[in-house]
Amino acid sequence: MKEGGAQLGAMRVGMFSECYEPVRNGVTTSVHTLVDQLRSLGHRVILVAPHYESHRDQSPFILRVPSIQTWLNKDYPISYPFFPRLRREFGQLQPDIVHSHNPFFVGLLAARLAHMNDVPLVSTYHTLYNHYGHYVFFLPPAAIQGLLKWWIPDYYNRCAQVIVPSEVARISLLEYGVQSPITIIPTAVPLPDPTEINQEARIAARAQWEIPADVPLLLYVGRIAQEKNIEMILDAFAVAGVRHPDARLLVVGGGPHCEAIHQHGEQLSVSSRIIFAGPMARSELNPVYAAADIFVFGSTTETQGLVMAEARAAGTPSIVARGGGAGETVTDGEDGILIEPTAEAMAAAMDALLDDRRRLGEMRAACLRNAHHYTPEAMVTKILDVYRAALDVGNMQDRVASAA
Repeated sequence: MKEGGAQLGAMRVGMFSECYEPVRNGVTTSVHTLVDQLRSLGHRVILVAPHYESHRDQSPFILRVPSIQTWLNKDYPISYPFFPRLRREFGQLQPDIVHSHNPFFVGLLAARLAHMNDVPLVSTYHTLYNHYGHYVFFLPPAAIQGLLKWWIPDYYNRCAQVIVPSEVARISLLEYGVQSPITIIPTAVPLPDPTEINQEARIAARAQWEIPADVPLLLYVGRIAQEKNIEMILDAFAVAGVRHPDARLLVVGGGPHCEAIHQHGEQLSVSSRIIFAGPMARSELNPVYAAADIFVFGSTTETQGLVMAEARAAGTPSIVARGGGAGETVTDGEDGILIEPTAEAMAAAMDALLDDRRRLGEMRAACLRNAHHYTPEAMVTKILDVYRAALDVGNMQDRVASAA
């Protein structure tokens, strides 16, 4: 372990993520926000991510490792865990900290380089992997769960520190037998420019889909995938839409479950009022969030509530299913409503808020207030504390070894 003034000044960080641009998901957003904020404070960050054939980076500080696309999931190529060129360039960086965001191929590369360079490994546990076994459909469920019971503790117990976005994620790691120190740090969301969420921006956002300014609008943003439980949202809207015949539901996102979701929506009596907008860049979403009256989210497999935080920053309250980490940053009854994960419960919450415009206005104001608790500045301050704790432990081990 290197002795370093890095604990008091600028740090050199090797950031490793299996998920990054051009992929759009919560992990990509989380990593992008962290990297930008660290760099804004003067820290040097080199990001390592998989190579995508058609993607070209604008930043010279992103190193792409060779990867191959497979028939399993074309959005997530498999990276080679052995890359000699990276070893050379990584050594030139002389990192103080290695921070991984996945425990698989790129994560293994991070762990190997951290060990070779005698640098502390910090990792963020973003995903409840036991809920995603359907993507490895060629293995029996028992085999997948058995693999995770070995892999998860083996990887995270190598880490000097582990970061999780929620209590649900912390409990998951403890149940796997992870003994490394765990710190809960919710993922941050930058506060939008006021011009992106004002009345003019909201009207313009609705106009993209010919949604009148005065009709109720419910919104889902996220990956269109089986585990997101979007069918429940559609079914809830089918019930609430009977009492609110002018309401619209806007679904923003793309993913492997799109065709099934479209077919499900077409079978409902409210199908003409469900709008599937497809995927949108994060930079385009603030006015869309602000244009909605209510954000709706039905997944119980999340480690964090990133899209709820994005909606809250734009002033839009959420209806969120209990059961995962998605609702942990929602103040129930103040800036959102937590419900049981059923279509009936979600429909009742939709009705309650759409029937009470005054309460909806009060919740919108609470959202704008509460969003200040989850800014990138607040997040990176806590993450730097974790980095320093990892360095302190490593330096203490060196001193003990030297004394022996």
